[in-house]
Amino acid sequence: MSRLKDRAAVITGASSGIGAACARAFAAEGARVVLAARRADRLAGLASEIEAAGGTAFAFAADATVEAEVAALFAFADAKLGRVDLLVNSAGIADHTPTEVITLERFRHVMDANLTSAFLCCRAAFIRMKAQKRGRIINIGSISAKTPRPHNIAYASSKFGLEGMTRALALDGRKHGITVSILHPGATVTELMPGMADRGPEQSMKAEDVAAIATLMACLPDQTHLIEALAFPIGQPFLGRG
Repeated sequence: MSRLKDRAAVITGASSGIGAACARAFAAEGARVVLAARRADRLAGLASEIEAAGGTAFAFAADATVEAEVAALFAFADAKLGRVDLLVNSAGIADHTPTEVITLERFRHVMDANLTSAFLCCRAAFIRMKAQKRGRIINIGSISAKTPRPHNIAYASSKFGLEGMTRALALDGRKHGITVSILHPGATVTELMPGMADRGPEQSMKAEDVAAIATLMACLPDQTHLIEALAFPIGQPFLGRG
């Protein structure tokens, strides 16, 4: 399939989980992808896997919470891809710390990983997309931005903030042909959530399921803006009194 043929994509958090799944899915649709995360060995392995399958991928190790490293990442994308049509912000961490014991240091760490990183990458992509008069940004949020779990203050705050950032950027980008969307996954099997795979298919999704939705969003016509998507396992207690 080639719904994203020749599109240039930057994907953060690409060393595992949803980010890696998005990279595989986008490349399978013909996109040329730059893979970004802190673990260089994982990125190199994924890039080789994509290339072996006939795709085009470039690995760049970077910490998305560090402004200088984000600048270097996008300079690398400019050099390798020539443009940035798509950005997926999947970098982030999970947290489950009770309010009365979470430290300011930990709170800031979660906010930086989940929100500051997205801001830095969105800003870099926005500059390029504005010049192109075209572009699509997809932020990976969380069902916690809709219904937080207990002991979830830092993580929920970061994901609520990411939704607000998405809406603000969508407004700023509208007259420049830039769409900015957020995808809120429910319980998903990733390294961030140990034990999730033991729940069974009605209580957890695969990262590939989330990537399929992100790919659908990326493949929409330029004139179509799907600003938000929420997906969760059929058995997850989200609706009603479940």
